[in-house]
Amino acid sequence: MTFKRFVCIVLLVVLTAVVVRPARAEAMDPQLVLIIVGAGIAVIALIAVVIIANASEGRRRSAELSTTAEVLEELERRSRTLLAGPTVVVLQTTAVESP
Repeated sequence: MTFKRFVCIVLLVVLTAVVVRPARAEAMDPQLVLIIVGAGIAVIALIAVVIIANASEGRRRSAELSTTAEVLEELERRSRTLLAGPTVVVLQTTAVESP
């Protein structure tokens, strides 16, 4: 189970528990209300940042793919040019220490 799936499941369970059995209504301190509102704004801002980062990453990846396709075409063209020339054989041997 991924971390993202775990967080989603925990959020669904907590929200379901709150909807099924809400807490008793009591007077709330104004500072507590401000803290809750601030936390809500912070969560919304975090979600917005994640969505924007994901969208920009997708655009970057699609740009990379087109660039990668161009590079692969150039590489294929060059390899055809190189293969038309003489064949070069490269051998690699292991080094042996002398006694």
